[in-house]
Amino acid sequence: MDALLFSINAVFPLLLLSALGFYIKQNGTINDEFLKCGNKFCFKYGFWAMMFTNIYKIENLASIKWNVVIFAVLVIAVLFFIGLIYVIFFIKDSKQKGVVHQAFYRSNYATIGLPLAFNIAGNEGLVLAALISAFSVPAFNILAVISLSVFKESEENLNSGAIATLKKHLHTILFVLRQIATNPLILGVLAGLVCVAVRPYCGNWRFSTGNLRFLYKSIEALGSIAPWFSLILLGGQFKFSSVKKLLPQISASVIARLIFAPILGMLIVIFLPPIFGFRHFENAEYAALFALFATPEAVASVAMADQMDADSELAGQILVWTAFFSMLTLFAFTAFFKHFGFF
Repeated sequence: MDALLFSINAVFPLLLLSALGFYIKQNGTINDEFLKCGNKFCFKYGFWAMMFTNIYKIENLASIKWNVVIFAVLVIAVLFFIGLIYVIFFIKDSKQKGVVHQAFYRSNYATIGLPLAFNIAGNEGLVLAALISAFSVPAFNILAVISLSVFKESEENLNSGAIATLKKHLHTILFVLRQIATNPLILGVLAGLVCVAVRPYCGNWRFSTGNLRFLYKSIEALGSIAPWFSLILLGGQFKFSSVKKLLPQISASVIARLIFAPILGMLIVIFLPPIFGFRHFENAEYAALFALFATPEAVASVAMADQMDADSELAGQILVWTAFFSMLTLFAFTAFFKHFGFF
């Protein structure tokens, strides 16, 4: 019962805010333009502020838990290669291969993962999740561009010359670099890390306690809005359209994202650290990693699929149905890991 209550308190706030977003969209309180502008606001400003303040709370660079980061990136890489093998053999349409592939490794860490880590492990879980995002977000972007371009280009290149093929690959590389360099989540983390790095050389002076603390409080207030507001916006985007023709691809993606990824990911972080000479992880570390593996498809996956001429309709359906079923799987997994003492 304690595990179930813990899971309810961790997951149901996410469910209720998403349900509120769906309700107010259906009754006309908000419209598609509001959702579009709200998502842009959260992504460009809210998540930047949230990442900055979470990293700024780190005492010094020496306190960063690199073992957590290493295993987060390791699991993402493992899921990427397993998903690659699956789509090569089981997904026939080249425009759908990259979309389904993303479901194996790319999670909605910013919108759902960070508040989930906070609900499970408090501020410590949130700080760890923000740190992991500094490495997972660029990894997601790089791997997503590879997923969405490699299959399409492999067919197009059969009819293209060497120069045309080289130009396409160069365009892909520049696109990835631009995505990384302009991503507000990454920029927020980098700004926080710079402040932490120079702090010892400034007499340990802090924005949060100095004469300019009004500036820090303003940024902190802006960052506190982002994860909860984005959940409302996510609920408003739910569109339960016909899925019959895409049911096999959607089903495989939902299973990969919500069942296979968290099970394999947690098995790796629970059993592999001692093999590599690392200590076992602590509760907050498990919570931050679990939130990375178990959350639904990233919202950005739809826009990226559309931009790179993949099957954006399928990407949208995967986004909706992984978000919908994630409330059940997150509840079950959270209760399970709480019962066995990992949270």
